[in-house]
Amino acid sequence: MRVTTNQNPQAQAESDTDVQIKSRRKRRRKDELIAWTLLAPGLIAFAIFVILPGLGALALSFMDWRLFDNPSFVGLKHIVRLFKDQNMWKSLGVTVWFLILGVIPTTVIGFLLAVIASSPLRGAGGLRVLYFTPMIASSAITAVLWSNLYKPKFGIFAQILSAFGAQAPNWMAAPGITRPALAIVLIWSALPVVIILYIAGIQKVPTDVYAAAALDGANKWQQLWSITWPMVFPTTSVIAVLMFITFLGSPLEYALLMTDGGPLGETQTLGLYAFKMAFERRDMGYASALALWQLALIGIAFLVGRSSAKLLRSIR
Repeated sequence: MRVTTNQNPQAQAESDTDVQIKSRRKRRRKDELIAWTLLAPGLIAFAIFVILPGLGALALSFMDWRLFDNPSFVGLKHIVRLFKDQNMWKSLGVTVWFLILGVIPTTVIGFLLAVIASSPLRGAGGLRVLYFTPMIASSAITAVLWSNLYKPKFGIFAQILSAFGAQAPNWMAAPGITRPALAIVLIWSALPVVIILYIAGIQKVPTDVYAAAALDGANKWQQLWSITWPMVFPTTSVIAVLMFITFLGSPLEYALLMTDGGPLGETQTLGLYAFKMAFERRDMGYASALALWQLALIGIAFLVGRSSAKLLRSIR
């Protein structure tokens, strides 16, 4: 005698669905495990070299420590001293000058170079290699390279000026000239990141928009500023925030190696002032307070830039 069972199709479907859900959850857990395994070395390194020193700096900002003495707790002494320190405000003013000299030129020049690199012009691919060369060199190598270029007698700029009968100034020691000269180095080193981001943004612009504009009689220059520039506005917002943060903290290495803050403190930024406090005067507590103040300014700049970008996008 044969016994047949009729299985409910709805129950079978629900069973299959449960099996699929369990399979997806299992795959998701496996993917998460692989992801965390791959991220673990980087996260551990970030915790050791960034988070722990940051917490140490926070603790030191409430202590008086002369590097070789025992630290002693002083409370808010360094915080109060920070806002009364005229040298700190002067260094902050120098940092603001680098922001003014660097952020907008880097953004505009990077955009124009990205347009050239993205164009179908012959040799544009080779130009991309030249644009990205600053990413290869470290800060120390870049500083040595530009110091040689800026030599008042034998540097390439001095040779160019002498060819026209002009005498080159002492680029790294002349008041009024050193700051713009150093800003050029900072712009040169920051350009690769800007170009990469703009190239990615330009490639997302639909080509049919340019075709329609060309049919309406728009030339290349009009297409550039009426189509490309507005279409990459989200990228510009990101770049502006990144460059603001970069120029708020980056002059440290170049100013230290090329000018040591001179002449007359003209290139002594907030970061360099904190560095000198730590390793020349050995005032680690006050240097930590200065570093945290700079970190707070970077955080404020990030939040303001992010809010401004959202506001502008909503207006547009």
